[in-house]
Amino acid sequence: MQDSPHKLGLILDTITDGILVVDVTGTVLYANQAATTILERGPLTGKSLGIPLGGQHDSFLEINLVRRSGLGWAELRSTPIDWEGIQAFVIGLRDITELKTSQSELEFLTHHDPLTKLPNRLLFLTQLQHAIDKAQRRRISLAVLMMDLDHFKNINDSFGHRVGDDLLHIMADRLKHHIRSTDLPCRLGGDEFVVMIEDIPHAESVARIANQIIGVLNESCTSENGQEMRVGVSIGIAIFPDHGLTASELMQHADAALYQAKKEGRNRFKYFSEDLTRTARARLDTEWHLRQSIEKNQLHVFFQPQFAIASGRLVGAEALLRWQRDGQWISPMDFIPIAEETGLIDDIGEWVLRQTCLQGRRWLDAGLPPLRLAVNLSPRQFLHSDIADMVEQVLAETGFPADHLELELTESAVMSRELESIAIMNQLRALGVSIAIDDFGTGYSSLAYLKLFPLDVLKIDKRFIQDIPRDRDDQEITAAIIAIARTLHLQVIAEGVETAEQLDFLRQQGCDVYQGYLASKPLPIGQFQAQWLEHSQ
Repeated sequence: MQDSPHKLGLILDTITDGILVVDVTGTVLYANQAATTILERGPLTGKSLGIPLGGQHDSFLEINLVRRSGLGWAELRSTPIDWEGIQAFVIGLRDITELKTSQSELEFLTHHDPLTKLPNRLLFLTQLQHAIDKAQRRRISLAVLMMDLDHFKNINDSFGHRVGDDLLHIMADRLKHHIRSTDLPCRLGGDEFVVMIEDIPHAESVARIANQIIGVLNESCTSENGQEMRVGVSIGIAIFPDHGLTASELMQHADAALYQAKKEGRNRFKYFSEDLTRTARARLDTEWHLRQSIEKNQLHVFFQPQFAIASGRLVGAEALLRWQRDGQWISPMDFIPIAEETGLIDDIGEWVLRQTCLQGRRWLDAGLPPLRLAVNLSPRQFLHSDIADMVEQVLAETGFPADHLELELTESAVMSRELESIAIMNQLRALGVSIAIDDFGTGYSSLAYLKLFPLDVLKIDKRFIQDIPRDRDDQEITAAIIAIARTLHLQVIAEGVETAEQLDFLRQQGCDVYQGYLASKPLPIGQFQAQWLEHSQ
């Protein structure tokens, strides 16, 4: 080798595998032309490439290559040698980028649909079973939405399979872009698709997703040759664990529900359970009407008076939302959770705050004594919107004094993100408003955090009041809450007071204010004003 280095170099430059000789530090002592080509770097001699070495034994591994043309792969074989008296390694390099690319493409095609690039049935069933196992461990629900395009055969028959393929491709893209990144879409074959939705809050919430999918896939589209098309979609829904405990059961039951959806007239969703289908459709109907409720003047603010226990004087009122639809009053329990889930609570909550402040300003302008008005903030409003900016804007627009406004927060909302809650409450307090914790005692407040919250009022939940004086535990809990409030220099309001015995107990314990049916139920503005005037004169 030492006698004919030039000839050896010529020989090594004729082979397609890269040959390198490096010392123990990784510095290149020799490189043939193929090594330079594979690594896509200039003269290599004297440079350190950071190539892994195999110690005192032969080694074989695959390495990633970062090259000017992009990422690549190479097989690397390392053998220790003596190079002109220096301990070194001879390294063989073989470019396997094309092989790796082919393997990757083959792997992709094994688990994906070649037309739409969506996961295929094999991958979907595997992932579905993994999701079921996880859902079982965490005791949560998931949903399988089986769907197919209505009258897809007519597209193929009328315009040909190429236009039909364009349509499938468009529908797959729409499906991917209108579900969460955590949801899994799949093309089963033909015009059949399926989506897995993990970690659903409740079974009925899937109906909204199904409705959105129906709306998106219903929109007209145009094929590559300019043919305009429109199809509907029918969807069958199965819920884990209610409708099946295995992947095959969920798929079968979603398919059965899909059959019923098509049988009922297509372009609709159907649960495997008939009761669930009715409940979900009623929920969607409620959501649709709720979206129009403000424009149609269907929402109303009622006020429930609050009285000082010591004097019996009217000191405040809580604003409560009511919805009248088609002459019927809808229970807040039936629409507030829907408003919260859909985000409608942001607009509705701002409307309630503005109406309350406007009414409070009207009473002040009429010369009536000042009254503290309390407005509930939902967890979503409190934590997911610029609540301080919104409150400041409403106060400025209505002219209602900030020190007459009390904002009620739920215990669970402030405790879910304690430090963030403190910052938001400080912003609200800086405006001059009061802060109350509503339904105190029903959540999981830490007393260590409670003393850090910038609060003014604790409201005792009516569940602790309703069994007084019969239930001794409730008496002791109520007395303890009042004592805690006293220690923290907070005012205490008791909700749901319905009997004179309850009021007497609260008076003995030193509670400040009460509200409840003993004094008055929540009243429309006109009726409340009459009662307010009576108590203020």
